[in-house]
Amino acid sequence: MSIGYYISVFVHIVCGAFWIGGMLFLPLIILPGIKGHPDRINILYKTGIKFRFYGWVALSILLITGLLNIYLRGLPFTWIFFEKTNYGNLVIYKFFIFISIIIISAIHDFFIGDKAIEAMQKNLNPKLKYIARWSGRINLLLALIMAFLGVIISRGGNL
Repeated sequence: MSIGYYISVFVHIVCGAFWIGGMLFLPLIILPGIKGHPDRINILYKTGIKFRFYGWVALSILLITGLLNIYLRGLPFTWIFFEKTNYGNLVIYKFFIFISIIIISAIHDFFIGDKAIEAMQKNLNPKLKYIARWSGRINLLLALIMAFLGVIISRGGNL
């Protein structure tokens, strides 16, 4: 393998760790840390907005390095490869999970999250807060599944 491949894999892993770590940091560190704080909603909003930007950067880099990893590893971008090999099937699963993460993230970040914060500020509609919380949890679960599939793929793609 070339040094470019190893660099691409390294960047891919770092961005994946950033993405998953950020999703864990918010509910496990930030939310308990600001519980009862008088400016809790504003802190949550500002933290979410900051992570949103870097999260989308990380997701973009993950897509680029994921495709680059396949190319630099010398694997064919053919339907036969993706359909007929276990390795290719796992890559397809990762791709569809990634698309699901993108869709859920977009809905969470650009619709539900902002509306949930507004509702919390006005003490309205706790349903949005619930949906925002669960969309984040689902994304975390999907990201962990992707990381697990990544481990399998990096070990040759055999279950």
